[in-house]
Amino acid sequence: MILEDIAQVIYAPQTAFKKIIENPKYVGALIVLVLFIGLQVGYEYVQFSNTYTENTSPTIDKLSLYTNATLWRAGTSVDLSNNYVDFYNYSVYIAALGTTSTDQNGYYNLFTNYTNDAGPSSLQIQDSNTNSISVALGGTFNVSCAAGNFGNLSMTIKMVQPQVALQSAALTLYSANDSNYYTYDLTSYLSNTATLGLWNNLTIPVGPSAQGWTVGGGAPSWSNIAAMKLDFNYPSASNVIIRIGSLFFRGEYQTPIQYNNTGLLLQFLQVFSLQFIFTWFILTGVIYLFFKGLKTSITWKPLFIALAFALIVMVIRAAVNLVAAFAMPVAYYPFDLSLGVRFDAYGTVYFPSDAVGVLSAQSQAAFNSIDAMTSTLRFITSAIFVVSYVWLGALCTIIVGTLKPEFAMIKRIAISAVSIAITVLLLILLVGVV
Repeated sequence: MILEDIAQVIYAPQTAFKKIIENPKYVGALIVLVLFIGLQVGYEYVQFSNTYTENTSPTIDKLSLYTNATLWRAGTSVDLSNNYVDFYNYSVYIAALGTTSTDQNGYYNLFTNYTNDAGPSSLQIQDSNTNSISVALGGTFNVSCAAGNFGNLSMTIKMVQPQVALQSAALTLYSANDSNYYTYDLTSYLSNTATLGLWNNLTIPVGPSAQGWTVGGGAPSWSNIAAMKLDFNYPSASNVIIRIGSLFFRGEYQTPIQYNNTGLLLQFLQVFSLQFIFTWFILTGVIYLFFKGLKTSITWKPLFIALAFALIVMVIRAAVNLVAAFAMPVAYYPFDLSLGVRFDAYGTVYFPSDAVGVLSAQSQAAFNSIDAMTSTLRFITSAIFVVSYVWLGALCTIIVGTLKPEFAMIKRIAISAVSIAITVLLLILLVGVV
């Protein structure tokens, strides 16, 4: 009988609400609540299963670790330090800071030296009257570059002095010990005189399918890269200054479901429970106050239960969103883009377009691709939002008319429309989703 009443709200609302108001039961309200939460959680799980975010090593909150001079080793004549004047400034929008994308307080330099209060810095490598420099980093990481793990090594480097092209440069990655390694020729990346004195962004492919690596030693393995060495050679003895603004592994993608399944479930249960309950209570309260303001006697329970049944439109909306999410293409968010990802008011993942301009050209291209792929889902969720609240307004009008048939139709519509508007505004303020 209760399930029949819920179904009748969809195809015969006047008949359904007459019966519900005459015999209000909380069981039906709870069924609608459970259906809504279940479908909304399902919608978000499907959406997040198709949303991949990029991992880095070091982790995103410690991206400056590998440019900390105290962790590097070199010959006795080489001066290793951190330069706090000339650093790689890459400030991106961080959604977790809780500000809007137009607020500069919401932006953070990813390569700030988190170990030092002096602020962002670059690793400076300096030597005098030399034609070769070797520096090494080890004991701070052990990353897997096997298939499916980290696929690239990113480095931002500035060749400050001398203002002549390198004779050769090489990157060596060590596996387990110094006897097993891979070597990559960096000469073509750094020998262009047009980039001297400028920050040069290098993306070096790593892993078993990467081309250009020479195997050295016995049996190196991409699954445990534990150290690296950089070698720079010049055609003649010079005073050398090299700065490294960023250095990190990237290219490993995971979905939030893979690395935070329980946390997301708890978050979704909380958000969508509050969304339904707040909608239910606020809408009931506002309409009840209208009745009281109009000096009309009414009891709370019939109105309260009837509106819970009316919220079946939110269940239908969640079902439409779930179906739309199944058709969503897989989206891959780069590490810098994923930091700014947030929910819109309809529960859809998005990156604010206002924050795109500060991203690298590569990440801007990724944004454009993701934005195009997810545009259909965002259109459906926004369209069904409008439809659902118009529909809910119509059902509220029927409920008001059932409770007070003496009210003129214009009065019923006005009470319902204003109540819906107030409810939506309060939901945005209190829950963030509508």
